[in-house]
Amino acid sequence: MFSRINILRIISGHLNTLRSLNQNKDSKSIYLPDFLLFFLFPLLLSGILTYNGIELLTQVSNLIAAISILGGFLFNFLAIIYGAMDKLKEDIAKAGVNNSLIEFKKIFIKEIHSNISYCILLSIFTVTFLVIYSYNFPCTLFYTIVKQILLFINYFLLIHFLLSLLMVLNRTYILLKKDIEEN
Repeated sequence: MFSRINILRIISGHLNTLRSLNQNKDSKSIYLPDFLLFFLFPLLLSGILTYNGIELLTQVSNLIAAISILGGFLFNFLAIIYGAMDKLKEDIAKAGVNNSLIEFKKIFIKEIHSNISYCILLSIFTVTFLVIYSYNFPCTLFYTIVKQILLFINYFLLIHFLLSLLMVLNRTYILLKKDIEEN
């Protein structure tokens, strides 16, 4: 019933890109430095910002606009990656092309596709949680706690989105640099 909106494949595809290149290909574990950077660091920083009471309320509309724009750009970037897959098929068809370079490009294009899809998913969740956070709850203890939890979640999503976006940028840079060096 929910197979059309199943996001687990996107999440698992992204998590598979966080393996070390030195690990066994069958290994499903996340590379420890990547786990620390992409999950533990945002959790700790979100906790610190939330604990210190640093609010987002005045910037929610700006954050929603920025995340929405970046999410839209990421959809367009997926189309560009699809075009890169077509170019890769042409490279495979050419005689005399370096097979290790083709394998490298295949892996990177697949991983960039997974990372971009995950970033789009993060942007959707971030905008959703920012909208919920911007709602004016009544001033009771329960809603104060809920507001703090939402603030923590928003900080985590924003930091995680930023780091994931930087990873996409870095991987795209590496892929294009290899492509330029080839020609």
